[in-house]
Amino acid sequence: MKVETKPKSGIKGEIKITVLDKNGKVIKEFKKEMDSFVKNFHTMFIVGMAMNNGSEEVSFTDTDGVPRSFLLTNIDFIDSLAGDDDDTFGIQVGSGTTPVSLTDYQLSSKISHGTGSGQLDYGECVVKETGDDYRTVQRTFNNSSGGDVTVNEIGYVCRVTVEANYYYALLARDVISTTTVPNGGSLVVEYTFRINP
Repeated sequence: MKVETKPKSGIKGEIKITVLDKNGKVIKEFKKEMDSFVKNFHTMFIVGMAMNNGSEEVSFTDTDGVPRSFLLTNIDFIDSLAGDDDDTFGIQVGSGTTPVSLTDYQLSSKISHGTGSGQLDYGECVVKETGDDYRTVQRTFNNSSGGDVTVNEIGYVCRVTVEANYYYALLARDVISTTTVPNGGSLVVEYTFRINP
């Protein structure tokens, strides 16, 4: 007797990391399956939005570690396409190596935007490619710090707008193999989100 299998459903992510030298030559490139959606993703989107009858609150812990709860009807906008030089949301990178935990609400050690020692210049988050079942978001980080910068973790942060106030929620965090961005070089991070993989 043949057993029918139901089609899979869900959300899957893939990360692509590319390092370029000061001449734009690719010196390292790899892909990694994304397996690190954190609790914020579950409480905001699975519970808060998909299963909300309007009377329940959307809850998350912001990147400062502060618990936040809002009625879905009071949330004006949720976005993740941060502009140039804005390191408060969108794709972020860090130097921390702490293992990923479901309750992570920020990167272990975020690398801040800038051109000083240990910093990276955050470019604009852009949609590189989109289709019926996927979307790829990309961000470029340039190194003008005067020395090498080491990246060990990456994260995806959304901005929640409520009555003209901004709140930031980490949705995913991955620890990657140690990646060195040379002075004058750049790092390109791509997140591809796919439904029903």
